Amino acid sequence: MTPELIAMLGGGVSGFIFKFIAQQATNQTRLFEQTIKRQQTADASADAADKRGGAGGAWIRRFIVVSTMFAVIAAPFIIAFTDVGVSIQKDSSIFFGFIKAAKWETVTGYVILPEVRQTALAIVGFYFGSSQVK
Repeated sequence: MTPELIAMLGGGVSGFIFKFIAQQATNQTRLFEQTIKRQQTADASADAADKRGGAGGAWIRRFIVVSTMFAVIAAPFIIAFTDVGVSIQKDSSIFFGFIKAAKWETVTGYVILPEVRQTALAIVGFYFGSSQVK
């Protein structure tokens, strides 16, 4: 190979490499700009949603918390002084659990359902957990 041919090949290869690097840098710049635009769009959408229903959502959450806390804390004390009867289902099984039966019994007082207890525990855990972050 002649030195002119080697120089021409070297120049062609180096030109290709530099053009490839420049194109990659351009692609990265465009990708970064698209990511920034997407994030700005998402931020604008979140801000618009907050303006539309932010206050209403807060009042709904407060109402749920207050009504759950009333059902767990205040209602048992209030209803304990009345003769209100509540029907509850009592499950029983016969012959080592092969035959299951359900009976209904009326009890006096207030029954706190497991779902209400779980909701109260979730609310308390959320509020104590969020206070630890501040």
